Amino acid sequence: MQTEHEEGVTIGEVCRMIGRHLWKVLLASVALAAVLALLVAFVVNPFKQEYSMGFYLTYPGSETMKYPDGSSFSYRDIISEEALSAVQASDERFGSVDVGKMVREDGISVTAEFVAVNENYVQTGNYTVTVQSKYFSSRDTAQAFIRSLAEAAMENVVERAASIAYVIDESVFTDVSYEDKIALMQEQRENIFDAYDEWIDEYRAGYMVGEKSLSAYRAEAAVACGQGALDDLRRELELNAYVPLEEREERIFELQRETVLNEEKIAALKEIGSSSSEGAASEMIAELVVRNVQIENEISNLTEENITAFDAKLHEQYAALQTAANNLKSVTVQLYRQETSVHFTTNRAVVSGDIGIAVVAVAGFIIGFLIAGAVACGVEYKRSLRAQKAASSESDGDGEAS
Repeated sequence: MQTEHEEGVTIGEVCRMIGRHLWKVLLASVALAAVLALLVAFVVNPFKQEYSMGFYLTYPGSETMKYPDGSSFSYRDIISEEALSAVQASDERFGSVDVGKMVREDGISVTAEFVAVNENYVQTGNYTVTVQSKYFSSRDTAQAFIRSLAEAAMENVVERAASIAYVIDESVFTDVSYEDKIALMQEQRENIFDAYDEWIDEYRAGYMVGEKSLSAYRAEAAVACGQGALDDLRRELELNAYVPLEEREERIFELQRETVLNEEKIAALKEIGSSSSEGAASEMIAELVVRNVQIENEISNLTEENITAFDAKLHEQYAALQTAANNLKSVTVQLYRQETSVHFTTNRAVVSGDIGIAVVAVAGFIIGFLIAGAVACGVEYKRSLRAQKAASSESDGDGEAS
């Protein structure tokens, strides 16, 4: 008789093979799942995971993309190395954050949202800061760091508002002539009221800054720094040609010398006998006579008492304008502080770039089960073949014996 062997393994046989080593297969599957999960959690994810938070930054005039002091606004300033270092030093939670390494490795980025307006793209004021997780001990620390960056950007706006100078530098004011002093004060006055008018146009006259309205602040400045006071100073100076006390003697000497020269010119013109030029000479003589009368009046007015009184009125107006300028600066800073804000789109940092631990664990378990199952089936299949060969050898021996 001839024995026939049927090749192949049925699904039922595979299940029986695995069943004989079920605990070993399960333990191997669990072990592989745990190894992969730990590998992803502590090796892969820390280098790929990112935290991001979006926020909206707004302040007066932000649509112009200018800071309060007139310099250009750049959203990249939000993550400048200077800003990062300041935030890192502001909170002990960030003590372990290596800002320099973060910058060198491009571990932080900021993006701006743009919108199309009249065929141009303009920023909306929405920004997103993204950091790599490897620089932070936890998600909470990373989101606190991003929040601090956004709040630092807001404070930067207020600080730039505080740097605006409405006052006249005292050293500059001291060194210029009376004419230039009045011109400087006139320009300062115009700047003060232009600033109030711009705020009123944008927010309305009744807008409260602190305990007063914008219109009240403007009215106070108008009372203290009336245009009439500057006009009076200008007319008095034009009439009397005052100079500072330290220049008084020199100015009187110049005027006296001018008088002598004018007298010499008058005498020379009177000697002209030509009838053709007599009319012109008479006109020049009249002008010189009038000028000498003016000089006499100027010299008589250049008394120490008059100059001191004029100088006092000039500095009184200067002091009033400086006070008004400082008040405006205070109003400006308060207004920027009230109107500058940061609004976050989410309360928690958004996590991206990581691999789900649960998914990895399940996949590892399945892969481990398949591999361990295949090994178990291989072992059982080889054992089955050896058993068949042994049985076949015994059958052949029995046949020969018979």
